[in-house]
Amino acid sequence: MEVLLFALFFISALIFFIAGKDDFGRTRGELRVKEEEKVAEEVQEEKKVTEEVQEEKKVTEEVQEEKKVTEEGNIEPKDDIKKEP
Repeated sequence: MEVLLFALFFISALIFFIAGKDDFGRTRGELRVKEEEKVAEEVQEEKKVTEEVQEEKKVTEEVQEEKKVTEEGNIEPKDDIKKEP
């Protein structure tokens, strides 16, 4: 009788262990997918920021080039609004 209860205890423990292992595996996989999505979003945001910074640098370089040209007196500055005398 004692041996039967002892064996029943280990069999039930084994069944619960196997069932619980599958559940934990699923949740861990879902968490990994969510973390990977977050990382991918962060990388995309960083790319956007770097692209914006590069565009700003290009604009500032163009403005500096225009200033140099106007300082030399070769070309008049470009104005969107025409000045009336």
